[in-house]
Amino acid sequence: MAKLSINKSYKVAFVSAFSLFLSNVHATAIEGVGTYTSVGNYTNCPSYCNGSSRSSDYNDDEGQTESYTSLGVNGYGSGQAYSSFVSDSFLPLLRVETSAIAHSSTSATAFAVQNFTNTGTETKTVDLNVNLHGSVSDNESGYANNYLGASIAVLSGTSLDWYPSYATLVYEIGQPLLSPMSLYISDGLDVNVFDTISFDIEAGESFFIVSNMLAGAQNGYADAWSTLSMSFLDGSNLEAALQVATSPVDVPEPETLFLLGLGLIGLLFKKQNK
Repeated sequence: MAKLSINKSYKVAFVSAFSLFLSNVHATAIEGVGTYTSVGNYTNCPSYCNGSSRSSDYNDDEGQTESYTSLGVNGYGSGQAYSSFVSDSFLPLLRVETSAIAHSSTSATAFAVQNFTNTGTETKTVDLNVNLHGSVSDNESGYANNYLGASIAVLSGTSLDWYPSYATLVYEIGQPLLSPMSLYISDGLDVNVFDTISFDIEAGESFFIVSNMLAGAQNGYADAWSTLSMSFLDGSNLEAALQVATSPVDVPEPETLFLLGLGLIGLLFKKQNK
């Protein structure tokens, strides 16, 4: 009898834990939503890179609510990328950061796809505010190419193939409701770039938000760890397909001292080549 009671206790505990899990994470049958991150470092980059990849890593899975990838390559460069969904609006939140010395290049990509349905009884005008916040700087000497770029597209439908490539989804697979948005930072510290996407969605219809952010560093750094963030002017009656009840976990902040160290290494490398 005691053994039977223990088994029943386990069953009750399992059911309780499973119910708690369902209350914290909700995913519908909508396909094509999830997050993706990748970071790579490349050799032989006098102005463009024609060498091989020193190292690369990625985190990719349809349906996952959070991805993080980091990479550091023997003093040549470093990068990290983070992708998740904000807990209140369930909109994508993207972060990228890269650094590299002269003749080396590091790239980082954060990508996320979310689906929303207008659960109201009337056509709704959706205003999506977007903010790209970051810093870009070149090292003091030598050829440099450092940048931050973000792209956001709105696609119609309730089903979308999971393919972690912004260009492929937007221009080959999906059906854009309007022209995609692109934001860019090529220089400056603590820069904010704002824009708004506006469109109408009929009652009961759904749409995908496809978001992508890229940081590229070549003899400098590109830091958008302060994020690509989005918010609805009015998010009422917009139900997300992939919902996360808790805020994204903390991840490491950019290593400022390490970035400065890479700059000094670049200067030393330049002097040795003279």
